[in-house]
Amino acid sequence: MRRYETIFIASPTLTDEQAEELVHNFEVIIAEQGGELLKTEKWGRKKLAYEVQKFSEGYYTLFDINVDKNVGLIAELERRFRNHESVIKYMSVRMDEQTKAAERQKVRFEREGRRKAQAGIKERAPEEVMG
Repeated sequence: MRRYETIFIASPTLTDEQAEELVHNFEVIIAEQGGELLKTEKWGRKKLAYEVQKFSEGYYTLFDINVDKNVGLIAELERRFRNHESVIKYMSVRMDEQTKAAERQKVRFEREGRRKAQAGIKERAPEEVMG
């Protein structure tokens, strides 16, 4: 399972009911496509840092999603965001990449430590190297 955070900003011209309906529609799409919706955070109407499509405000919504590897949920969700006239901005970020990178680095350091031990290379303190 891969974990993603997807945020989208909806047009400020929507009413509160329309914004709720829009969020519900995207939640249904996530469920239909085989994703597991962990949480939905509705941040409400906020001011944008810069104008997007001549809007200075928008309705922010964050989805926290678990997705199977072979499911094209994120691509489908982003396609729907792109095609929906009420969505002015969106972004999806894979959250488990940082954990994988840290694990790879740990394995590399362990492998390098074993190689140095076999070669008889002694680890030196930074003070010894710089001094």
